[in-house]
Amino acid sequence: MSAKTNILNEQIHVTSADADFTKTLRPGALINMLIQIAWHHANILDFGTDLLHKENLVWVLSRIHVKIDYFPFWNEELFFSTWPKGIKRLFYLRDFEVCDSQNNIVARATSEWLLIDSKSKRPKLIHPENNIFQQNKDKHALTNEVPVLETIDPETNRFSNTVKYSDLDLNRHLTTTRYIDWMTDTFDIEFLRKHKCKEIVANFLREIPYNETVDILRSESKDATHYNFAFRKPQESKDFFRGKLCF
Repeated sequence: MSAKTNILNEQIHVTSADADFTKTLRPGALINMLIQIAWHHANILDFGTDLLHKENLVWVLSRIHVKIDYFPFWNEELFFSTWPKGIKRLFYLRDFEVCDSQNNIVARATSEWLLIDSKSKRPKLIHPENNIFQQNKDKHALTNEVPVLETIDPETNRFSNTVKYSDLDLNRHLTTTRYIDWMTDTFDIEFLRKHKCKEIVANFLREIPYNETVDILRSESKDATHYNFAFRKPQESKDFFRGKLCF
């Protein structure tokens, strides 16, 4: 398989559904675009959902780190590149670059994925020797691994959400982009008008099922530029999710 085949390039139009009240791309919409192009590339490389379903396997995003240079506007055309770049223990690594029509960098990301056995619910490693996982192991959008976040002090800002129909993915769990949306929803609209997110870190630890009520804990740095999050059940200390947003 050639290196050209192993790097997928796609053009995506920013629609009104992807933009917020400032007419710029929402962080959650950007994450969704990255996920969609990753799934598309997995299908092209014969590691897609349909093939893996026959082996009772599903792709699960475990961690992602995104650095954002700027948020493009509604109606802009974006140019995405993505490639697998190796395997670390049980994690399949994938990077992304996003550019605008003038070839300016919009965002760069690195991510770690697991193949989960749908029956045992445990991760599984298949075909690690396959060339598609090794060909671009030295090509990095971000050179560092995705940060593994620590939980936060429970004595912080606390919000609450319940998983409803519009929050669900194909497996009846909270869909990946909602984690990002729920983090950004904790901010006042005037704050979001004046500040744009520059960095996203997400660690997905456990699935959140339909109708689950979730406490969203948020702490902030002294200069109010870095915010850490933990999602958990009320009255419990075990996290579903940990995230970080930098402005």
